[in-house]
Amino acid sequence: MFMNRVIGLFSLVLFLGAGLPAVAQVPMGNPANGPTKIPDAKLDPARMLASSQLESVLHKPLPEQYIWTGGASSSMGRRNGVDHSMAHYFRGVFEVHSIPAQATLYVAGPREATIYVNGKEVGHYQLVPQAHMGIRVYACEVAKELHVGKNVLAIEGLRGPRAGNEAWDNVSRHLRRGKVLAAMIVPAARGIAAAPIVMSNGQWKATAQAVPQGWQNASFNDASWPAADDLGGIESSIDLFQANADAGMYAWPGYDGISPFLAHYSLDAMKVSNVFAGVGTIKNAQAITGGSTAGELTVLLPKEHVSLQNAPQVLLDFGREVNGRLELQSNSNAPAEVTVQYGESEEEALNEPYLGIDPVYIPAHGTAYGPKSAFRYAIVRFVGGRETEFKTIRLDGIAYPVKYQGSFESSDPELNKMWTIGAYTAHLCMQDDIWDAPKRDRNRWMGDLDVSGRTIDDVFGDHFLMQDTLSRLIGPAPVKAHVNRIPGYSAFWVSGEKMYYLHTGSMKQLESVHTRLVQLLNYMEKDLNQQNMFSDLTHAWPFVDWSPEMNSYDAQTRMATQFEYYAAFKDGAYLLRILHDDKNAQTFEEKADALKTAAQEHMLDAKGSFGDRWQPNAYAVISGVANKNQYAAIWRNSLSDVGHVKYNPYIITPYYNFYVVTAMAKMGHRKAALNWIRQYWGGMVQEGATSFWEGYDPTWYKGSNFHASLQADNMSGYNVSLAHGWSSGVTPWLMTQILGIRPTAGGFAKVDIRPDLLGLKWARGGEPTPHGVLSVSIRNNNGYVTTIGLPSNVVAKVSVPVPMAGATVMVNGKPMTSTPVEGGKRAVVVLSGKGTYTVTSH
Repeated sequence: MFMNRVIGLFSLVLFLGAGLPAVAQVPMGNPANGPTKIPDAKLDPARMLASSQLESVLHKPLPEQYIWTGGASSSMGRRNGVDHSMAHYFRGVFEVHSIPAQATLYVAGPREATIYVNGKEVGHYQLVPQAHMGIRVYACEVAKELHVGKNVLAIEGLRGPRAGNEAWDNVSRHLRRGKVLAAMIVPAARGIAAAPIVMSNGQWKATAQAVPQGWQNASFNDASWPAADDLGGIESSIDLFQANADAGMYAWPGYDGISPFLAHYSLDAMKVSNVFAGVGTIKNAQAITGGSTAGELTVLLPKEHVSLQNAPQVLLDFGREVNGRLELQSNSNAPAEVTVQYGESEEEALNEPYLGIDPVYIPAHGTAYGPKSAFRYAIVRFVGGRETEFKTIRLDGIAYPVKYQGSFESSDPELNKMWTIGAYTAHLCMQDDIWDAPKRDRNRWMGDLDVSGRTIDDVFGDHFLMQDTLSRLIGPAPVKAHVNRIPGYSAFWVSGEKMYYLHTGSMKQLESVHTRLVQLLNYMEKDLNQQNMFSDLTHAWPFVDWSPEMNSYDAQTRMATQFEYYAAFKDGAYLLRILHDDKNAQTFEEKADALKTAAQEHMLDAKGSFGDRWQPNAYAVISGVANKNQYAAIWRNSLSDVGHVKYNPYIITPYYNFYVVTAMAKMGHRKAALNWIRQYWGGMVQEGATSFWEGYDPTWYKGSNFHASLQADNMSGYNVSLAHGWSSGVTPWLMTQILGIRPTAGGFAKVDIRPDLLGLKWARGGEPTPHGVLSVSIRNNNGYVTTIGLPSNVVAKVSVPVPMAGATVMVNGKPMTSTPVEGGKRAVVVLSGKGTYTVTSH
């Protein structure tokens, strides 16, 4: 019944005669032009957000519902005997009391649809699939087809594109499978939000069965049709906003798709360049930056619509990676059309924008938005509207309100910058839960959270988003699958839960996951063979890193996963002891011992290390599978190469590099680890990073098109993210290894503090705890002077360097009993009670 008509999204806009609609300035360097120039304190434009900026204050969720046909059509698809290409039919009956001067129909969900009002076809579309965009919105004028009294909106649609979210709730599963429809008619011109005359909801009728002729007419009797499945409001679930699944909904009037706990902020572009008039005229382009007093940006076109190739355009640079959407406010009496294309780099925006070239329709004297994403650059092309004045074109930033409670500063400005960029990278990922990245994948991934969660704990001390993300990652009980379908990520979930408990001491949260924790560990145990070796017996996706032989079922992956499992069973047993579940704790302690014994017996090579690859050896050290007497062999045969390889054929991402530098520190090679940090994370900073990249190597191409050469996710090019939470590990490393802060009991009831300047002249900072900020200041003034600001209810073991074994340790000028450690090179004193303590040694 569908016409053989295929049109791309931009062609669809021109076919309709309209586009698709959609909300502190810091000098920055371009990656092509050398180091970033930026006052650190101004990097994050969302540091101080007021409650008045919250989404819950500014926006109420829309009433329109996602619906779909019920019964067999809601199954998984062809695997259950249902054809993905089968037609689905929908009817909504509504009353009209007076005919509006203008009425606009909107439909979203199906990849192809024919739409009827009172039996007359008013629209048909077939979208060219766009993998990164998810569903799209179709719109057309329908006022002439309405009449007073009973009306019928009828839609024949094909299942829409699949989305990448992995949520468990019903509406998200439907959206993931492309099985949603949203529709409404609004009594207003296009792009203007108003109360719908009719909207999709559970009162509609829907069927996937063959229908007779005339089914679309108002006179058709649909009494035998079942009611449509009402899946809930189009903004009703946080899970609808994952993985760019709703990216195309920016064209739905009034749609935000933003969780109520997030907030908005506005940011002008730092710079406008590539001003190209095309066949038109651009006046006052610099008004976009707020830097012009000559008037508003004005664009003139020789006719109502011009081709994309000949359209006037501007390139906006916001000075750093941001998350949000482009906001365009018109000051004209007629509508206008533009296209927007985002890029984390200028080259991505110009050559291959991740979300494509997206049309935006701006109503007269109205505001419109582009899609939500992360970007630094935005290209705007003006394709429709004879003369349009713009009040503003700026960023409507979307951010999670946080306070920077943690801090780090040292005598090395580059390290300070790395700490700040790492913190900002993690903050960018705090959106509708904690994502791997705000551009791609915009999804919850536990491996990413294992690193970014440490950054968040150390800098922001967040509870709500951490707890929600951890809970949704493991899913509801009973646990029947690996976290993210990756065995190692199940292991990281357990270790991440321990890390969260140590930072917060939340028994309520720990108790809420008790049952699922045990179920997950039991499920993980199914992956072990009779020799207690990881063998992927659940047939999941063995993944360690985006590196050769590290993301499939091979020896390197199995070895590293074995070590991750050991840490998880050990950490899980620790948590179960806290929960007084001693029976399960003992079971998993025994399993951890068996995993370590098997690893030592079957995985240790003749040289005394676990091969020569960095990733497995690093996690052998971190997990404790490697004994201290094996550190020398591991260093000699593997990790001593870190920072000294001119070309490394074995790619290692910033994600697993965090574990590498952590392992190096644990083995006593902290200075070598810091040297690698300066090469690796410092290399990104020197190349202009304002957030840390998903993949990187200091030897990769560094020219103006650097982004095209980055590698991760078994690919290279612009899809590689330039703001990835798993790359923020330099920030917690500096907190743990320079300031030396490491909680050892829940909620910082106990903490080890081992400050180490590693050649710096001084360093200072603090970390949030449930009892207040714990601060550490160290300086080398003819000997270490360490000052600790201790909150109440915290017992600290402070390890300081001493000039010789047996040296006296002074606290606030008085000698104090100490215990020698590290071969007499350091001494430990125990501090308790709220106060400031200055520790020296003589």
